[in-house]
Amino acid sequence: MLAFAGRIQPLKAPHVLLRAAAELLRRDPGLRARLVVLVAGGPSGSGLAAPTALQGLGDTLGITDVLRFLPPQTRDGLVDVYRAADVVAVPSHNESFGLVALEAQACGTPVVAARVGGLPVAVADGRSGLLVDGHGDDQWADALGAVALVARRRAELAAHTVEHAHRFSWDRTTDALLDTYADAAAEFAGRQRQAMRAGLTAGMIEG
Repeated sequence: MLAFAGRIQPLKAPHVLLRAAAELLRRDPGLRARLVVLVAGGPSGSGLAAPTALQGLGDTLGITDVLRFLPPQTRDGLVDVYRAADVVAVPSHNESFGLVALEAQACGTPVVAARVGGLPVAVADGRSGLLVDGHGDDQWADALGAVALVARRRAELAAHTVEHAHRFSWDRTTDALLDTYADAAAEFAGRQRQAMRAGLTAGMIEG
């Protein structure tokens, strides 16, 4: 199962997953008997202009028999999607951080993501998932196939997903943020002391 979860709009690029799946089927027609491409989410933003465009693309690509759509999911529903998937695709053209990628890894599922925005931080390339440069059909078919169709490689990546996601827990994120503020405050105080000393020295010289 190849899964996508999120808003269905061009920026999130779910069409990349569909095209890659079609390429995998072109390479190995026998895969059709066991492949499932799951898209969980609803159109929003620019995607509202053509709410059924993704279904139409699936029909054009000839993959409607392996394509499944789910409406936007609850938190528990997303957990079920992540755990059912062999790999979660995050092919966004831009991503501020990549919460879906972290959520999937927290559920023990490897991620294949575009190397954009915060995704290189959210996904440990080669350890908890794979990062893809670009959005080409062949590139994504190669990466998705390398994880979903190779059990040993999938297991190797899955073994590190929870550990990597745990680095971004709320407690650790809060601690890191507080440390950053403390460092900034200490640096600011140090600069103030230096400025005061410099001012006193200049005053003594003038006097």
